[in-house]
Amino acid sequence: MLLLSRAAVCAKNIFLHHDTSRRTTKIGEPVMGDPTEMNLLQERSVARQASVRARHRKTIMNITLACIAVALEIYYSICAGACSYLKGTIFGIDLQYVGIAYMACIILLSVLKRDTLLIMLISAGVGIEFYLIGFQVWHDTYCPYCLAFAAIVFILFAMNFKRNRTTLCVLSMVAALIFFSIFFKGSLEPTYSYTLQTNPTERSLCESAEPLTA
Repeated sequence: MLLLSRAAVCAKNIFLHHDTSRRTTKIGEPVMGDPTEMNLLQERSVARQASVRARHRKTIMNITLACIAVALEIYYSICAGACSYLKGTIFGIDLQYVGIAYMACIILLSVLKRDTLLIMLISAGVGIEFYLIGFQVWHDTYCPYCLAFAAIVFILFAMNFKRNRTTLCVLSMVAALIFFSIFFKGSLEPTYSYTLQTNPTERSLCESAEPLTA
């Protein structure tokens, strides 16, 4: 009788354990249909939707700022002779064209959601801008378009930076700073005469913008 009683107790415990495991997904989680679990699932869904919306807004901001930077570079390429004596090239390519290509890459990576490559590219841009700002400070000559472009790069970095990628960002900055300091060639002399090579339409456009950039 004692053996039968123990066997009955064991069978009952096994049945209860099996029944409980069917009603729960994992040990420690509430039973399906429990209001607590429903609230938890709802909170997770809301958090996920908020994350998606935030990422979408960040992508739009990245693209918008990059387009503004491209517009600055285009305007600078038209008015450089009148508005700035600062000139620079890398591998013989003018920096305004490098800047346009750089922002085009940022737009592409933002659209493709390549966050790691994007923050690496932006961090490299921050390192380069540190060098260019130092170049202007050293020669005591400042270009408002260059500084505006740098401000956009810094804003992009602040928007896309994550603490878990600090090492990657620092390495990208340092590598870009060293690379740029080796291959950059800058000058303070105008490369052409504004009055001779700028047509009347471009001249009036630049002159009308001078009070805004003064």
